[in-house]
Amino acid sequence: MSADVVVGVVGNDVPRQLLLAAGAVPRRLMGSWSGSIDETAAEMLGATDPVVARILTDLLAGAADDLGAIVICNDSQAHLRLFYVLRMLSGTTLPPVHLVDLPRRDSAAARAFTAEQFRATVDVVSTITGRRPDAASLLAAAESEARVGGAAALMRDRRRQSPAAVSGTTALAANLRAMASSPDDAVAAFDSAVAEQPVARRLFMTGSTHPDASFYDAIEREGFTIVAEDHDSGDLAWIGVGVTSGDLEVVCAELADHHFARDLASPVALIADRARSARDRAGAAQAEVAVALLRAGDDAPAWDAASVRDALADMGIPLLVRTVDVGDDPAAIARSIAVDAAEGVAA
Repeated sequence: MSADVVVGVVGNDVPRQLLLAAGAVPRRLMGSWSGSIDETAAEMLGATDPVVARILTDLLAGAADDLGAIVICNDSQAHLRLFYVLRMLSGTTLPPVHLVDLPRRDSAAARAFTAEQFRATVDVVSTITGRRPDAASLLAAAESEARVGGAAALMRDRRRQSPAAVSGTTALAANLRAMASSPDDAVAAFDSAVAEQPVARRLFMTGSTHPDASFYDAIEREGFTIVAEDHDSGDLAWIGVGVTSGDLEVVCAELADHHFARDLASPVALIADRARSARDRAGAAQAEVAVALLRAGDDAPAWDAASVRDALADMGIPLLVRTVDVGDDPAAIARSIAVDAAEGVAA
């Protein structure tokens, strides 16, 4: 089979190096903030995060036609529910589906289990591509991901400048493009994110993952620059990590180490860890105000909001919380944020 098989990925737990070394291009499937939801998709998933329902809607409408497989991460209840639906449908009009189920609390046993999950993912993808990772492909994939990681870090640095040299909207769009692209295209996405911005209030974004840039764009049109975030389509995206070894066992073990070293998003992290992460990231970005956008149906970020507010208050950063429901207008929500933020920043 061709060496450029595309594998769809739902969630943030799949090291790209493993898929690249097995002859696949990983494409993160994100859904969207808005858009129709197929009645069949809604019925099969039940009450869940509408963004995930839109992923299933897209797949049922043909978005999986060029995918060799779909890998689902068990990093939220909505993603797990999607896995069961796709497993039921696999072999009909949809490609094979595989679940990656990583532990969240660190231990020697958890690291061994995580490494085994990575090896199992390699086995599945290799079956689809017809290519087993060898020393050359593992090293080449590591080098490619290192370039992606370097480009992503430089873009984050440009965002943190004062004034910011990259808008949050541009940065989020670059992240989304990179997560759905080959390493070369990912590097190009990050390198091209260089647009000087006017002086604006520095804003930190927390809460639900953003599948597209619609809310970022609306908020920045109200006089903000989103300089950092702690959701997994932004700064928490697991991208650009590679292990320089030609031994698959070593690569899987060291990627397991990386897994337990990274900050996790709301659905799988302890509340105290989320509050600490938000405080550290907002402080490092010199944010003046923070916003938690909580998507209706995505319950976990709401559990963190009170502790995140307290942690940010210790830094003098007010947190504004908004729950976004299906059909809500990003521009209207952005205007209400601007009004409240003006009072919060002045205080």
